[in-house]
Amino acid sequence: MKTRKMKSIPLALTTILLGSMMLAGCSKTGVNPSTASPDAAMKETAAPSAEAKKLDPVTLKWYLPQGAFPDAKAVFTEMNKITKEKINAEINIEFVDWGNYDQKMQAVLASGENVDLMFTSNWTNDYVSAVNKGAYLDITDQLKKYGTNILKQVPEKAWEAPKINGKLYGIINTQVLARTPGMLINKTYADKYGFDPSKAKKLEDLTPFLEKVAAGEKDKYAFRVKGNDDQLSYIGSALGIEYFADTNPGVLLINDKDTKVVNLFETKEYVNFLKLMHEWYQKGIIRKDASTITDLDADEKAGKYITRTAVMNPDVPANQADRYGNGKPENVLTVQFSPPYMSTGSIIGTLTAIPRTSKNPERAMMFYDLMYSDAKLFNLMNYGIEDKHYKKTGEDLIEMIPNSGYNVASGWEYGNMFNSYRTSPLQPKWFPAGPDMNNAAISSKVLGFSFDPSKVKSELAQCASAISEFKAGLITGSLDPDTTLPKLNEKLKKAGMDKLLAEMQTQIDAWKAANKK
Repeated sequence: MKTRKMKSIPLALTTILLGSMMLAGCSKTGVNPSTASPDAAMKETAAPSAEAKKLDPVTLKWYLPQGAFPDAKAVFTEMNKITKEKINAEINIEFVDWGNYDQKMQAVLASGENVDLMFTSNWTNDYVSAVNKGAYLDITDQLKKYGTNILKQVPEKAWEAPKINGKLYGIINTQVLARTPGMLINKTYADKYGFDPSKAKKLEDLTPFLEKVAAGEKDKYAFRVKGNDDQLSYIGSALGIEYFADTNPGVLLINDKDTKVVNLFETKEYVNFLKLMHEWYQKGIIRKDASTITDLDADEKAGKYITRTAVMNPDVPANQADRYGNGKPENVLTVQFSPPYMSTGSIIGTLTAIPRTSKNPERAMMFYDLMYSDAKLFNLMNYGIEDKHYKKTGEDLIEMIPNSGYNVASGWEYGNMFNSYRTSPLQPKWFPAGPDMNNAAISSKVLGFSFDPSKVKSELAQCASAISEFKAGLITGSLDPDTTLPKLNEKLKKAGMDKLLAEMQTQIDAWKAANKK
């Protein structure tokens, strides 16, 4: 997840390819998962739908968090040629700035505006909260009827994650749905200081290397971290921690068979991580003003950072070459700390919902199904128009044209990421790499559980306030955990943390009882 985010959003990164466990057999929908390449998918869906002419023309409105691109309208016009032909619909796509998206969507949902599709997640435009408010339509039956291509691509076990009271309100945007925690390293400096990434099995193993970088590269920063980072989204499973939100102290320890909810800030795993961050801060590995910084985009693009924690995906060298590889994908090294881990949080980090105000929910689902089956449509959205915004250099390989006016490249945010072109020959083909990783992932013991905070809203808010007071200093190492954590834990107690954890435990126990096989 996120799950990958860009700019101030968690990245999804990696070069890891796990064993070849192909998605095999039939799902309950009776459809075998596809392993087609993007070009093959284009050929499969080239013919217009015979039913399109029978459908009344409609325009569908779709909200997405995204930056502004001068050529967006031209790209959307090309997309509409496909959707008009196949389902007699045009798409009105509205990009909303990342920083304003959550606030904007709350206003849109409250206003009753006619909206057909909307990005939703557990980090912006909160999915569970919106469902509990009745903002989204139940798509359980529509998905079966109009989303057959979606069901082909999403592993069956993953559908447990967005279910609320047994019903679906969000479509899973297909990508590597499990999180593989690790580290990105600029190879230039690994070579310079004699660091072998294959020897690093945990964060602590990088300390000697990072000390050398900090001492030898005075104009750069050895390790990237900022005050508003959600570090658990990058490496939580490597620490053995499954969390629900970075402002909620209640977590589970992955190896705890009893799934007992505990206070994050009292777990030895997280305390040791914070102590490591403090050690790195004291050694100059972390910049002194890190806790006050919320946006590192410019510094990353300028190549000022040598390493960062990240979630691993097969497209990491291509996506991060300009930031952590001096412009060369082969110059991006990765370290994997633990196997892929699939949890509710890793899946609901990127969903698409049909709001209850939609006047054409069936057509909205038909369109979204095209985003899974029609690779041409998907890649128009992702990279723009061929020979204007990118050039093809192979069957599924492209080269972006600099300053062309369009390069969204956020396939994890919509549709089927596995239809995406590759932007580097070093990136393995999404088929079978992506499906293999999903199929090989370790599943959470509570996959499908979503915490409903309605009974403890006040306690959760007060705990979040206490955490926010210390979080930036703790995760950037500027605060000493030995002296800071007792203060934080005392405030959490006064904020009603025990009641919050008890409610979480009650809900998990009830969920486990209801889902016994």
